[in-house]
This record gives sequence, C-alpha cells and structure tokens, in this order.
Amino acid sequence: MTPVRLCLALLLTLLLVLSVSFPSGRAMAVTLPEGETINKIGYTNSAGGSALRTQPRINSSTFIAYLAQGTQVEVFVKVKGDASGGSTDWYYVRDVMRNRYGYVHASLVTLSTIPINPDPVDPDQDFEGYLDSQGFPASYKPALRQLHAAHPSWVFTAFHVVDEDTKNTGWQPLAFTKALDKEMTPGYNLVTKSAVLSHRSYDAPNYIYATDTWKVYDAGGWIGASRDIVGYSLDPRNFLNEQQIFQFEKLTYHPEVHKIEVVEAAIAGSFMAGKTVTFTDLSGTSRTMTYAEIFMDAAERTGVNPFFLVQRSLTEVGKNGSDSVSGTVSGYEGYYNFYNIGATAGSSPILNGLRYARYGSTGSGPTQNEKTKYLLPWDSPWRAIVGGAFWIGEGYIIPGQDTSYLQKFNIDGATYGTYWHQYMGNVYAPTIEASRVYNMYKNEGVLDAPFVFRIPVMASMPQSAYPYPSDNLSRNNWLQSLTVSAGTLSPAFNAEKYAYSLTVPAGTDKLTITAQAFHPKATIKNAGTVSLNTGVNTIAVETISENGLKRVYTLTVTRPGGGTTTPTTAPPATSTSTSTTTPATTSGPAVGAGDSYLIKGDFLINACPTEGRNKAGKILSALTLPSGYTAKISDSTGAAATADTLLGTGSKIEIFYEGAQKAERTLLLVIYGDANGDGKINSIDLSYIIDSMYKGQSWTAAQNAALDASRDGKVNSIDLSVLIDHMYKGQTIKQN
Repeated sequence: MTPVRLCLALLLTLLLVLSVSFPSGRAMAVTLPEGETINKIGYTNSAGGSALRTQPRINSSTFIAYLAQGTQVEVFVKVKGDASGGSTDWYYVRDVMRNRYGYVHASLVTLSTIPINPDPVDPDQDFEGYLDSQGFPASYKPALRQLHAAHPSWVFTAFHVVDEDTKNTGWQPLAFTKALDKEMTPGYNLVTKSAVLSHRSYDAPNYIYATDTWKVYDAGGWIGASRDIVGYSLDPRNFLNEQQIFQFEKLTYHPEVHKIEVVEAAIAGSFMAGKTVTFTDLSGTSRTMTYAEIFMDAAERTGVNPFFLVQRSLTEVGKNGSDSVSGTVSGYEGYYNFYNIGATAGSSPILNGLRYARYGSTGSGPTQNEKTKYLLPWDSPWRAIVGGAFWIGEGYIIPGQDTSYLQKFNIDGATYGTYWHQYMGNVYAPTIEASRVYNMYKNEGVLDAPFVFRIPVMASMPQSAYPYPSDNLSRNNWLQSLTVSAGTLSPAFNAEKYAYSLTVPAGTDKLTITAQAFHPKATIKNAGTVSLNTGVNTIAVETISENGLKRVYTLTVTRPGGGTTTPTTAPPATSTSTSTTTPATTSGPAVGAGDSYLIKGDFLINACPTEGRNKAGKILSALTLPSGYTAKISDSTGAAATADTLLGTGSKIEIFYEGAQKAERTLLLVIYGDANGDGKINSIDLSYIIDSMYKGQSWTAAQNAALDASRDGKVNSIDLSVLIDHMYKGQTIKQN
C-alpha cells in the first residue's frame, strides 16, 4: 500500500461514509483573512448559541449555524467587523467537530491558553511515571501531557471503574460497551427536541417510525438520545481539553481555591446578580445575605464546591430563573427549588419539584429527617440553596458521584444501583456545566489553582475516542407496505417482520414487487419486476434510510413446476454494486472444522482477529482430517506459518496425503473486513473497498469475499461503514 493510495482511501472514506464523522483533521487548505494572529483553541460561551457567519457582519452576512455553548473552535485571526456590545472584534474560526469555517463575534468565544498546533511536549519523566502509576491507558496520555505542560499544578487521578455485576466473582473492570448498552435504557439519556437527527434515538419506545415522531419524556420536550451521542458523551477521552476537563473536577469544597469573588462572577448577569435575600436562620434570627454569600455558606456547611452549586442551579433554572425559584406559583407561593430536586419527568416537572420543596418525599409533609438534614420545607432561597446542597452532597458527592460526569453517568454503583441513580437526563449537561465553570475560572484568573480531576477509565475501550455524530439525516428505514403481483405473503405484511414466503402459480416467470417506505427520503432496492426460476427464489428487498442504514425484508418465493430447484437472489439488473462470490467446493478429501470454525466451499471462516482465532496453531488444531492426511499453513504472502503466526485473508491451508508433494485440497482463510491479508482491519482495507466500488478492481476470490464486511453479497458504502464502526467504535464485524 503506497502512501498516496492510503491517503486517497482515507479522503474518499471521509466523503463517502455518511454515517460517520471524524472530529479532527481539516478537509482542505483554507486561505485565512488578514488580521491579528491568534492561533489558539477557543470555546463558545453563549448559553443561547454563538452564531457562525460567512462574514464578520450581523445583517449583511450569511448565517451558517449556531454553535452550542462549549463548542471547541480553532481561532486563527482577529478581524474588525460589525459592532456588538460595543466591540467590533470578530474571530475567524473552525468548528472542530463539524469542520466548518466562519466568523464568530469575539465576545462569544473564550480563548484557552492552548495553541492550535501545540509543540510536542518534552517528556516529564516524573509525570510519565505518575501517569503509569495511575494506570492511564496510552490513548489518554497525549492530552494529559498537554494539560500538564500548560497547568503543572493540576492533578489527574484515574478512576478505574469496576463492573458491579462481578462483585461476587472478584470485581472485574467495567467494559465500555457494557456501560454504553446499559446507558441506552429508555429515559436514562435525553436530548432536546431541536437536536440534530444523529443525536436522536431511533429505537423503540423512543421513536415511532410510522409517524416519524419521538416520545416526549416531559413538558420541556426532552426525547431519547441516540447511541452515538451517548457513546461520544460517555467516552472520557473526548473531554481531555482545557475546558471540558472540568466535568471531571472533584466537587468537594476547597477554601484555598473557592473564593467568593469567583462565585460573584459566576452569578453575574443572572437573576441572582446584585440581589439580597432576607430570611430566618436556624436559630430564629433574621438575616440578610447576597446570593454569593448564600452559596459560600452552603459550601462551608456541606463541603460541596460552591462553583458547582452555582452552575448546577443555573443549568436547572436558567440564567433568568424559572417558576422553580419565583416563589409565586399557585399553591406553592413562598417555596423555592434552586436545583430542581424532585422535578421528575412528566407533564409538570417544576410542580413536582415545588411539591418536594414544600412536602418532602411523603407528599404530605417533610419527615423529621428531611427537616433536619435538608432544611425542608424550602420556604426561603437560603433554605433551598443550603438544604439542596446537603441533599446533593449526601445523595451524590459523598457516596462517590463527585464529578459532573459521574452525576450524569453513574457507571460505578458502589453506593447506589448502577446507571439509574443519575442526577439529570440531559446528555449534554456535563459539557454545559464544564464550559461554564471553565469560563468562570478563566475570567477570575484562577485556572492555575491545584484542581483535582477524577477521570474514569473503562476496559475494552475503542481504539480511538468515540466520534461525534453531526449529520442531520433520518435513520427511518421501515417499509410501510409490501405487495406482490401473484401469490399471498405469509405472514401478512408487518413493518417489523422481515421474512415472508409465498407460492406463485405454476408458469409464473415474473413477479412484480411493490414497496413503499414510511419516510419520504428512504430509498428502496430490489423491488420492481424480477424473474423467477422454477423452484425456490430468494428476493431481498432493501430499505435504505437517508443516512445509509439498511433494513432487509426477505421474500422466499416458490414457483412450482418440473426440474430442480434453483435458489435465486434477485437484485435488479440495474444494480451497480460489486458482487462477491464463493467458489464451489473442489474435489479432494473431506475436511471438518471444530471450535466454531466454518468451512464454506473452499473458504475457512470465523477466524475473528479480535479473539485471537486467526492464530495458525489454533486453526490447525481445530481441523479434522481423514486418515493419512496432514495440513500445512502459509500466510497470505506464501511464507510458512508457525503456531503463533497471526494469519490474514488469503492464507492457505493445504491438505496433503502422506508423502505427496502436491496438495490434494487447499482452503483459503477469509476474515471479513481484512482485504489485504495482514490479519488486521484498518484504513488499508478501506482503500480496497473504494477501489472495488469506484475503479472496478478485483483481487483473489478470498479477498473479494473479505471486502463484503456487511455480508450482503455486495461491496458498497455499507461495507465502508462497517469497517469504520469497527475501527472507531469498537464494533465487532460478524465472521460466522
């Protein structure tokens, strides 16, 4: 594989695979405008979104998109443009996640101290030894080295998560995929109803495919989050930058760091700024305090980080406040809930929260324990802020959910049941809170304080960080109707049933299949008029969603008549996808295979590399040969293999009769996804798929079979997606 061919493969992959986005790397060279060189990483800071525009103009430029709070951008230059808020400064930036360029007003971006292309960090042997002692995987270390170089006082501790289900068998590490599977429980992770389609779940019960609508979990319009956005949010490596590292900040109170001036800065511009609260304290004395003083009082009493308390409150009730803190809601006048505790999803989450503020968990009045511990009822802002801090501290921080990340993703379960004990459903919440905390610390000049970050580490994580989903394409690929011109479908058509049989009258040589998808942007393949052979015919009708996901409805059609039955798979003659073939079994000795290996024709399959099943010795020991026969294995280059040789597609298993110099039968190893035969599945194999699709190139029978990673009998963009999902998401490619 030449460097030119590899680069071409990677470029084409970026252009062709609709279902995958790469969060780093620029697609093309960009001419920068003239201006003051900045060359720094930045983060958007507006809760309402920062406008990305084609020019540094407000009314005479084209709006590109709103960048959500906390979006990482590369800031190249500062230029002059339209005034906003008294400033004419604009930045020319790149949205890192989506690879979009444009202008953002400078007030909407917080610059970091990290350059866009930082110089390599000279090894700090003490720090390297510390990382090793903490057990940080290699994929964590480059980012942590950069952060350590910029902020030597920061402390990074590895939190090695254990699997609660193994507590009776020795506490094994928690696998990332298992955590992701559990977090996909309906209702555990939510996104706003305005989220792009790749962030929305298309799984039941979150999505109703027949109406292209989503189940709404509460009055705010929250809907189920997709596996891709949950996977991205769950992977800690996506957040090891100067801003997002703060979702791993330990949320305990440190007086040397947490000063009232920073709290005052945090509430500036909010409904609490500059206001005082008069209340009766626990001794019956009337007191007056500012909101900043109340949050500091809460921190000193509970041991909880006051900055976190402020940000949690602003996340829950908003910068302008909500009915949760107005004290004027009918039936709950004079009651407050600054953290929306008890505001469970439903038709009236705020009323649920205020009900808890007044009556506690019983619904008829706080228990004595709630009065003592949490200062219920919360009939003043002071009681709500301080009492709520006690509730959060005892319920989350002290038991171990002591970071914003762990309050969203309770993957440990040491104290409470794993996964379900999560403070919020909003999958974006940790990133929102981290961006606010970072901006607050930076504005107050305390970024070099000795912060402690507790960073989760899980087992079997994807090789690279889970990619960010950014497309806005539908995943709906269900059929609404499927009819045939002869015979009757059995069972009757149902969008969620995928196998049908029918018998047509003798002599029927053609069948017209009519299919309609629910979604207008879905496409259908293999419908129309198809030819029928006498006997059994298999027809696979494919529904392909707007983003390229395929759903297959299989029709087994029997045409009575004389002659032998000929299985037929009938893609229309207009299909342009490359087909793969399996050679017929050659003559020679019968060979059997155990240990779940399979022999199909002259291919040996199910030698999955990720499980070590492509080891030559393991394959040889699984073969069953007739008496007098022996087997020899050579790799795809023809070199003789030892027992420990890892084999790839095209490796030969030659069967010899005793004393013979010529093999009587040769089996070829096929590893789906490994086209070049090195026993690995990587970007080199992507180039083979692209060359097959767009150049019509063909290789050996084993290689051509290996290209069909999706196992649908064709080589196309779906196979590209399968390889990308394997490489970047750790998804296994089926081999049997």
